Amino acid sequence: MSSKVSHEEVVSKIHHFVIVGGGTAGLALATRLSENPKFNILVLEAGENRLGDHKIDIPALMAQLYEDSEYDWSFKSTKQHALNNRVVAQPRGKVLGGSSAINFMMVAYPSAQDIDNWEKLGNPGWNWASLLPYYRKSETFNQPLAETKAFLGADVFNHEIYGKDGPIKLTVPHCTSQVDAAWTTTLRNLGLGAKQDPREGQTLGGYAVLKFIDQSAQRSYAASAYYAPNASQLKTTVITGAHVVNRIILEAVEGDKIRAAAVSFMLLEISGIGGFRVLSNAGIKVVVDNPNVGENMQDHPLVPLTYEAQDGLPTAETIQQPGVLAWAMAEWQSGPDGDRVNKLLRLSATRSTLKQIHFKILDELLADEKEADIQINFAPAGFNPYIGESMAGLFPHTDSGNYLGSVAVVTHPFSRGSTHKISSDPKMHPIIDPRYLSDEVDFEMMVDGLLFIQKIVETAPMADIVKTNEDGNGKRIQPGYKITRPLDRAAAESLVRQATVSSWHLIGTCSMMPRNAGGVVDHQLKVYGVERLRVVDASVIPLHVRGNIASSVYAIAERAADMIKEEWQIDTA
Repeated sequence: MSSKVSHEEVVSKIHHFVIVGGGTAGLALATRLSENPKFNILVLEAGENRLGDHKIDIPALMAQLYEDSEYDWSFKSTKQHALNNRVVAQPRGKVLGGSSAINFMMVAYPSAQDIDNWEKLGNPGWNWASLLPYYRKSETFNQPLAETKAFLGADVFNHEIYGKDGPIKLTVPHCTSQVDAAWTTTLRNLGLGAKQDPREGQTLGGYAVLKFIDQSAQRSYAASAYYAPNASQLKTTVITGAHVVNRIILEAVEGDKIRAAAVSFMLLEISGIGGFRVLSNAGIKVVVDNPNVGENMQDHPLVPLTYEAQDGLPTAETIQQPGVLAWAMAEWQSGPDGDRVNKLLRLSATRSTLKQIHFKILDELLADEKEADIQINFAPAGFNPYIGESMAGLFPHTDSGNYLGSVAVVTHPFSRGSTHKISSDPKMHPIIDPRYLSDEVDFEMMVDGLLFIQKIVETAPMADIVKTNEDGNGKRIQPGYKITRPLDRAAAESLVRQATVSSWHLIGTCSMMPRNAGGVVDHQLKVYGVERLRVVDASVIPLHVRGNIASSVYAIAERAADMIKEEWQIDTA
């Protein structure tokens, strides 16, 4: 169970399953496979074990994790042509628990159609009905306090359809401010209040966002929720700092079959599995020629827009005042669990009333009315709109005052990108090219999303808590945006080009589809052309889903564990 295990200890023990990457999916998979005491599991994680680290555990400190080499790989995209040739940050968790340790902790579920689409792409059994039990298996839903439900739009949540004893804890933020009430009422005045719990499969309308936070106000993530509580009982060896090893060792067996004989790194391409052109250019011997590896990349692009709040409203900027963060930290560390929620989380940008709305704007593109093309997230916080190559500066903007911020997100992008290794050196970062907004439809939807945010802030009661320009001409946008008039289409188009960044929801590069349709793994998550090798992470998702992907990654890992147990006839009773 210790992360400090010698090389001799590892090679002297038989490991029935080797999991490369102790991240969101890896630790969930390891924990479930280890439920059978007959099997030894080895987990190799390049990052370090940072369980108990306040920067990870305390939601308010989330922004301090980015661009810090102890927590973040700090990947970057190539220059994005549709974004004025800007480089876009691609944070990834460099710790035990992976990106679940550094993400925004948002719990947003796909629609039923999203998951059913996977089955339609040639993956039998991957549909909403079959995957829903695994979402529930991964989670425990903590009911919101009664007085918060109406304020947050949380009255749509039906706790009966959520998990009750899973490792990952889900919590509704405890806030009942004027800002919360204004947002919820405005959406209902626009006819956009959610009609039912999004977990039921229809995700249109506005509601509060669940967070991956436990009842003591700490982040709930793969290392703290799956691994730590079970480490002493599980026959799992976790080795951290395991970036010194570099590939999957493949061997030829009878005929022309290839089998994974040993594992020493997580990437397929560096092991010789990928497209001939890419591998040859990198000086890597081609073992399995599959040009689909690294392709079909999809992400959720987002663009922020922030308005100045009326004086006196509580927003995240409060925590930037001298002494407030230090006070909040002391309260978090010393107070009982209930006080932590009430005292600290009211001040936390990451735990404040962040809510979502999903709606359709291009009905002709998607025939099913249950789909959402645009997602709007809202929080009482200002954003730095022109953060450049670093996400570390998204929240700590330099404008004085208090702000109400939103982001527009394309939920089902048409643009497709890729990621590849161009070097046989495993420590070289991959080349990430999402090709954001390369499809003009994505660009138009982003522009429409910004214009809809403006419609929301011009509608009562949100209109009453946002400042008006001094000349009375529209609502006052945060000064850093350098937009002094009501947002028109031309200004929105310019902002999309200048300020669009990533939601860090990259999927699809090892897609689960038939090989001749662009797939890398089959519906059992097995890599085409290689025996005894599976991929279990976000890269197998073949078509994007609306919302944040962490909950889906947990569900995929839970289902993969059952698949493997069934194949190996593991009795866990």
